Amino acid sequence: MTYRDNPHALTRPRPLIDLIPDYRDDLDVSDEDDSFYGRDDDFLIPPKLQAAIARTTDRIPRRVKRYTVVYIAIAFLALLSWWTYFGPRHTAHRQETRLMDTAPPMGYGSNVRPQFKGMIQLRDMDEQHLPKKHGRLVFVGDVHGCSQELEHLLQKLAFDHKHDHLVLTGDMIAKGPDSAGVIKLAQKLGASCVRGNWEDKLLLSLAEAQHRHVLSLPGPDESPDRKIDFLDDVSHSHGDYALRSLAKHLNHGQITYLATCPVILRIGTLPGLGPLVAVHAGLVPDLPLEQQDPFHVMNMRTIDLKTRIPSSKHGGGTPWETFWNHRQRKLNKEERTTVVYGHNRKRGLNIQEYTYGLDTGCVSGGKLTALVVDAQGKTEIVHVKCGKKGGYD
Repeated sequence: MTYRDNPHALTRPRPLIDLIPDYRDDLDVSDEDDSFYGRDDDFLIPPKLQAAIARTTDRIPRRVKRYTVVYIAIAFLALLSWWTYFGPRHTAHRQETRLMDTAPPMGYGSNVRPQFKGMIQLRDMDEQHLPKKHGRLVFVGDVHGCSQELEHLLQKLAFDHKHDHLVLTGDMIAKGPDSAGVIKLAQKLGASCVRGNWEDKLLLSLAEAQHRHVLSLPGPDESPDRKIDFLDDVSHSHGDYALRSLAKHLNHGQITYLATCPVILRIGTLPGLGPLVAVHAGLVPDLPLEQQDPFHVMNMRTIDLKTRIPSSKHGGGTPWETFWNHRQRKLNKEERTTVVYGHNRKRGLNIQEYTYGLDTGCVSGGKLTALVVDAQGKTEIVHVKCGKKGGYD
């Protein structure tokens, strides 16, 4: 008896193989070409090339392979750093250099500067104060009424006024506790000085008050106690109250001392430093000292390279000392001038080739800084800490 003769065969399910559909009639002949199902399609890199690469890399030591990977990673990071950071900075530096080397046709200083009354634009320091043998020049940054710190600094330096000479770079007064004491000490030591923005504010405020007849200071032979109390309702509308309050603690001789401080003090020529100049804030390169604007000399921090106009702001321009140093390198060696200044406590101690920034924020709780120059032109920076933690202002 066969399988089909079995009475139970009709009731059993069909084999699974019979359920598979047959699409042979629908197959396109082109699909059967050898090129359609090429073996290389199964690999991103053809097998022959893979084999060639494997044979080559098997001959390379593992150490070389590791170094190669490391070098590739370093090169990638360097390229990424250049694209994101160093490249843009390099481009900005090149543009800044180009602007510093190209003078605008109608830049700052090309017009006639008005004369300012009651202000000394430029003065030469007496040659007798230039250091000789064991003598020194001592430049001190913004003291701002910190008389105790100034005394401490001079004691640390073993300052001897018979051989050494003190030069104060402006802003001797205001903010601190003893402006009168600073001026008294400066007068006692025969110190040279330059006019800072705070001395300028005080003197202008006094001049305005005297012009409006709301202030009468004692004469040189009168007691400093003989002052009219001008801190009243009338005087509030004429100038700054704090400055006039400060003026009450200064006598005629001290105010006269401040008025005799020039905006620019030409120190002289020293070995290794060349011509040396002291100012409070800064100078515009390529402009004679006589033509410098006194307001900017007492207030500048940056310079717009396109117009060469200084600004008292920190941002929006190139630091004047960067521009100054760049331009000095373009000059003959004997024509290069070194500048000692203060004013910019945000940048702090800022020593460059042809500029010495000495404002280290003593009145704000920082340090009081001195630049010491000997007869051979050797320089030294000396600090003392300020007495009051957190400062006075």
